[in-house]
Amino acid sequence: MKNEKGFVLIETLIAAVAVMGIFSLLYANYYPLIGEYEKREVYDDIDAKYAAHWTRKILVEKKVNNNAFSMNSCGGNCHILYAAYYQDVTSGGQVTREKRAIVENEVKDGSSSSVFGNNSPYMQNYITANNIRAIIITPYNITNFKQYVKSHNTISTATQQTNMNTHIFNRGFRDYIDYLPKYKTASVNGAQWRVFVIVNHNTSKEYDSYGTIEVKI
Repeated sequence: MKNEKGFVLIETLIAAVAVMGIFSLLYANYYPLIGEYEKREVYDDIDAKYAAHWTRKILVEKKVNNNAFSMNSCGGNCHILYAAYYQDVTSGGQVTREKRAIVENEVKDGSSSSVFGNNSPYMQNYITANNIRAIIITPYNITNFKQYVKSHNTISTATQQTNMNTHIFNRGFRDYIDYLPKYKTASVNGAQWRVFVIVNHNTSKEYDSYGTIEVKI
């Protein structure tokens, strides 16, 4: 009788250890997957994708006359067309949220002539209405851009480099660029450029989302 009770106890312990092992395995693999999903759910979401699409439309249809496609930023691998961040400012006991530009909207409405107009109201209005924090132009194949972002702790820009690295080329954006493919296969539309946008979401939990789309000029 004692032997039977001991045998039952051993079986119970073995079963308990097995169940605990299974749950430990599930826990160890499940939560990292959830973390990766939550991190990547802001990659090319509908807001960022539409923002990238309409940014491309403005660049193309308004016959933009600007230097957006001269790769004079990011080590020659991209051009920062617009960049900004939000900052809480306290005045008179009240806190207001202000948008601070790092790189002003460089897009200019023009034509094929050499006449440059003022900064594009179409682009600026769209940037403001959709809380766009950055517009970045790169070559269609982003192999060199990915390598630059991965291997440099700072992004070389002419203005406010600290703010650029803190607010634009931060960990979230770097992870997004690392996640993307290199786009080595040529575009079926003949596109030679890509537009990247960063969209700010000021909800109960503030966060950024990221999107990209090809551009043919």
